[in-house]
Amino acid sequence: MMLQRTGLSLLVGAVLLASSGAFASPALVFQPYNGTVFYAEDPDALWFPASLTKLMTAYVAFEALKAGTVTPDTKLICSKEATEQAPSKLWLKEGESITLDVALKVLIVESANDVAVMIAEGVAGSQEAFVARMNETAQHLGMTHTHYVNVNGLPEEGQVTTARDLAKLTRAVIVEFPDHADPLQHRTGPGRQTGHAHA
Repeated sequence: MMLQRTGLSLLVGAVLLASSGAFASPALVFQPYNGTVFYAEDPDALWFPASLTKLMTAYVAFEALKAGTVTPDTKLICSKEATEQAPSKLWLKEGESITLDVALKVLIVESANDVAVMIAEGVAGSQEAFVARMNETAQHLGMTHTHYVNVNGLPEEGQVTTARDLAKLTRAVIVEFPDHADPLQHRTGPGRQTGHAHA
């Protein structure tokens, strides 16, 4: 399966590495399958999600793949808007293309801001339409303190989340899309899977 044995571990790895001051800022450590919380610090404090925004970008793309509105081979064209995104990025030129499969891998591994825009445009027709899906999905998942205004987490007023909301999203990815992931055993050891969400 696409991204099998790499995707989710890297997504959650991004959560684990989100902040150099992980334990001086909002944090939540939890068991993703039953939701048990092992550690929490200011889990409902609002903060800017930055590159962790891409966790929702990937989730919405996974939903589109599951619905069959796109396939791993769907071609994504680099738009002018995509080329104008700040690094980190893939540095494609306007008109160049990659498949959605490749785009998701680059999004997860490289946190590429231009590729996030390409995914949004390819899946939903525009970044604005994709952001609307992100916000609808956040509400559906019970992420009541989260609001998105872009797909890549570049600085923009109004983009906020909490550690608790991010934990809900991380759990949804793990539970709903296991085929995109490995069991994270190299991070947590056999039989133990935990999720970490922090600012």
